[in-house]
Amino acid sequence: MSERTLIAQKAESFFEDLWKRGDPWKLETSEFEQAKYDREIAILPGRRYPRALEIGCGAGAFTRHLARVADGILALDISPTAIDRARASGINSVDFRVANIMDYNPRAEGPWDLVVMNETICYLGWLYSFFDVAWLAAELFAATRDEGQLLMANTCGGVEDYLLLPWIIRTYHDLFLNVGYRLKAKEIFRGVKNGVEIEVLISLFTKAADQSS
Repeated sequence: MSERTLIAQKAESFFEDLWKRGDPWKLETSEFEQAKYDREIAILPGRRYPRALEIGCGAGAFTRHLARVADGILALDISPTAIDRARASGINSVDFRVANIMDYNPRAEGPWDLVVMNETICYLGWLYSFFDVAWLAAELFAATRDEGQLLMANTCGGVEDYLLLPWIIRTYHDLFLNVGYRLKAKEIFRGVKNGVEIEVLISLFTKAADQSS
């Protein structure tokens, strides 16, 4: 069995165990999370997206917000339990699918008008090598339509977790610039969750027509 297969199995087991316990991050019930989702939608430029790819959708907490601005959504998550819950939510125009983004070819069903990664890049960086994460970034860029966009949000302050160290999160942020995306908007969302003041870096990248690969 290859090392990559072992990593994939570890990832599925880890997230499946969390989702079987309920809503591990209180994405459905937290006022902080819902306010963060509203800010993510607000940072978008007020356009509609014919086709969106959401990576790490969980049980669809953000997908419901995304459905307000996207006509069709492919939402991926590695946890079968999370996807079962997402499908049961009855969100229209969404194809919820069990998949590991590191084994999925985004070009195969692209190009995408919008790619979304919510609190996902930090876990990919934990599980996979930096080369693998960089390769994914390049593949997502190639699979994004000209003038398409990438929306990424990740906690980067207030939480004592080595996966969320600000300088690590900003390194991932810069990685997407290095593969060709241009930064359209960026902000720090601040709020309180479980009595802790948290900062989330929200970034909107765009693929200019003259940046096509």
